[in-house]
Amino acid sequence: MSENPTPACFDLVAMLAQRFDPAAARGQEGEIQFFFSGAESGACYLRMTKTACTFHLGEALYPKLTLRVDCDVWKAILRGELTWEKAMMERRFLATGSFPLLAQMPRIFKFG
Repeated sequence: MSENPTPACFDLVAMLAQRFDPAAARGQEGEIQFFFSGAESGACYLRMTKTACTFHLGEALYPKLTLRVDCDVWKAILRGELTWEKAMMERRFLATGSFPLLAQMPRIFKFG
């Protein structure tokens, strides 16, 4: 059995970069940091510019928003098994930083 070098959660974050909607982001720039726990743990982040979004492994120096979430919870959100709003209300993840950006994530990245 070969081991995947990057957790599936990282792959899901990388897919968000491809779904980035600059018009919905309204010119926001900065990094969104993800720290995953659970069976697939690690750190990655998205870097948003006014026109594009890129995926990176590791830790951002000064993230605009940081999310700490169990990988299974993240998968459930992106699969539509758990709504973004319900995950926030039930505190299924911890967020620090820009709460306006947090609220806009489903629209900016077309999920939820």
